[in-house]
Amino acid sequence: MINISKVINLPNFDNDMDNLEIALKDSVRHDDSFLDEVALHLIEAGGKRLRPALTLVSSLLGSAENDASATKDVITGAVSVELVHLASLYHDDVMDEALTRRTVESVNARWGNLVAIVAGDYLLARSAEIAASLGSEVAQLLAAALGKLCAGQVAEVNSTFKPDRSIEAYENAISGKTASLMATACHIGSLVGQVDREFIPKITEYGHDLGMAFQIRDDILDIASNFEDLGKIPGQDLAEGIYTLPTILTLKDPKFKEDLKILLGKPLDEGSQKLAKDIVLESGSVEQSFEIAKLYIDKSVAALSVVPDTSAKISLINLASSLLDGVIPDSTSQLT
Repeated sequence: MINISKVINLPNFDNDMDNLEIALKDSVRHDDSFLDEVALHLIEAGGKRLRPALTLVSSLLGSAENDASATKDVITGAVSVELVHLASLYHDDVMDEALTRRTVESVNARWGNLVAIVAGDYLLARSAEIAASLGSEVAQLLAAALGKLCAGQVAEVNSTFKPDRSIEAYENAISGKTASLMATACHIGSLVGQVDREFIPKITEYGHDLGMAFQIRDDILDIASNFEDLGKIPGQDLAEGIYTLPTILTLKDPKFKEDLKILLGKPLDEGSQKLAKDIVLESGSVEQSFEIAKLYIDKSVAALSVVPDTSAKISLINLASSLLDGVIPDSTSQLT
């Protein structure tokens, strides 16, 4: 689990995150007590809150004051970003038939698919309404990110159980389903925080490349982690026909390609899932994937080079530099 508070070295960051949490819960409250319960379910389960944290810190990139705080409008923007992410989780759990999420029972498992879908739609509606309160530019940014997220998810679904999935197709999908919202989180933060507009494209680029590394990180963990740390049986993506970067790279290795390919193209039982996972691990593709993730981290940090040096910038660099810590043995990086 990424501990954001440990790498964001800003005196008021924890207080800003506390204010975000209050605003996030208030944003979905409704006169209907049942809708309240469903909409608050995943919010109250917690989470890393990485995306709204990016909004909060990005808003401070134009401030030379170490003890600056996020404004109310910035927190509002952060809420709109997190609601899109939460809505995507409600919908993902329906598609995946997930039973748990963030160590609690998933919404679809507790109340059924219809309630989960409608609740996810409700969160999207609230996100749009909240973003619109900040002006048409913010609303447009969030709508565009949602479109990219949906396109990325559709691309992934369309590639399910296809062993010939290319690296390019994989990167296009994760650019949409993960990186686009992180880029937008940074864009909205820097825009609402009135950071000099000449720096906003590079700040947005930082968020996108961080998002690419983050998704590769998750895909590595699905293969290389254990049940205790992951909270599910490793290799679940393999079993469900979602062939991520480590699997794609293994399928390009003549030594391991045929042994793995014969298992793929269909759902896997637990024994076949373990066998496929072990082949991927043996191939060295996890280490290759880690190196690719590191390249995206390097790109994200380089994007910020044009931004003036502030405590907020150092915090974003620290966040990127620590993202891959502990993902595979001996992978701890040095904070910048």
